[in-house]
Amino acid sequence: MDPTSDAERREGAPKRPRSMQFRKRSKTPPPTPDQARRQSHIVQSAWRHFGAPAPAIAFLNTPHAGLQAQPLHLAIESDEGLKRVEGLLEEMTLRA
Repeated sequence: MDPTSDAERREGAPKRPRSMQFRKRSKTPPPTPDQARRQSHIVQSAWRHFGAPAPAIAFLNTPHAGLQAQPLHLAIESDEGLKRVEGLLEEMTLRA
């Protein structure tokens, strides 16, 4: 197949309008300022405790039997949940 004929065919084809939308909008509402504050706080605490991103991320996103929830979700949910997760991190530090 001749490449020039292919280019000529594309030039004659109607062009689709370009969209500035790069990804679909999320159906979940953005976090509240309090949720964002708690998330930032617990991520920083986990990072300090573990000293590296991979174990901190694994801890925050893995369901914990003692908490009966994922630490990140629990911490974001309420100030009480944040305290529970911080308490667990402190216990883990004392045991180490």
